[in-house]
Amino acid sequence: MQSLSSLYISKAVAQTTRQMQTEISYADAAIAKMRGPSQMQIICIDITNKCDLACSNCTRLLANQDVLWDMTPDNFRTAVRSLVGFDGTIAVIGGNPCMHPQFEQICKIFKEEFPLKRQRGLWTNNVFRHHDLVVDTFGGFNLNPHGEDRGVRSLSRLYEAVKIGNYYEGHSHHAPLLTAVRDLYGEKEMWEHISNCDINREWSATIIQNNGQLRAYFCEVAASFDLARKTDHGMPVVDGWWKMPLLEFSGQVKHFCPGCGVPAKLVGSLDKDETDTYTRSNLDLVTKSQQKGRKTIELDTSKRLRRLDHNVTEYPESHSRHKRLRNRALRFLKRHFERTFRV
Repeated sequence: MQSLSSLYISKAVAQTTRQMQTEISYADAAIAKMRGPSQMQIICIDITNKCDLACSNCTRLLANQDVLWDMTPDNFRTAVRSLVGFDGTIAVIGGNPCMHPQFEQICKIFKEEFPLKRQRGLWTNNVFRHHDLVVDTFGGFNLNPHGEDRGVRSLSRLYEAVKIGNYYEGHSHHAPLLTAVRDLYGEKEMWEHISNCDINREWSATIIQNNGQLRAYFCEVAASFDLARKTDHGMPVVDGWWKMPLLEFSGQVKHFCPGCGVPAKLVGSLDKDETDTYTRSNLDLVTKSQQKGRKTIELDTSKRLRRLDHNVTEYPESHSRHKRLRNRALRFLKRHFERTFRV
């Protein structure tokens, strides 16, 4: 006859097993809805974590990284070659990629390995002395000086020369990354938010250099968490790695997404405020940045969460400007209609 203690243990094991199966099913259901790298229009290559800005809630968690690094030219060539067959944009990014000490060599390799200029992208806040080289090398741009005067002068001149890509001149609000979604919602709701993550829907997979080794990630923000924590959950960068379905990256999804704030879509801080918002799961990262004098705000989870009314990946200033222009056009049409038909 089974003892009472063993019966309790059996029930506890069964309950824990059911709970784990439920959690796995929530995660797997979320992953089934998300994009893999081959479904994205852009794949990034982070070539440096050096930057001349210190934006609030930086997607690269630069304030939380301890060691400066630059991708070696040989590693960059390997990274680019691994993307042969990808038809979208390959975006060189940082930090500020133009601060890479061998930026000229990076550009030379890029042109050698990917002849189509339209596929060579640059994401930057200031090109410094590299204006002519950038115009010659790149055919896609995401230019965002974050309202900083030197960057505005640099990028407004560049945008006038190329007239392609995105250019956001002013300041913008950055949603927090360190407000872990696991601290805000129960398991089911958490994975529902993760399945609709703006980064996965709108942004990119990436390749980074981690402790000298190339690593691939389904998400550019996931890579930032690895670098900030000095851990390595990346995949080896081999030819065609980006063709693998997201299911092959499920370990990364389950490890990184619950600790990320992006799926929660919370209101953050203005980029120039240099302030990070966090919850307890990311206290270890915040403690490091606080020691450097970084301003931080702990989110009060007992209060009603202030959620964004637009995508995390949109620039609110640009978003608001388009909204104002649209409303102005609607008012004009309304007045015109009233005058014409004497309403």
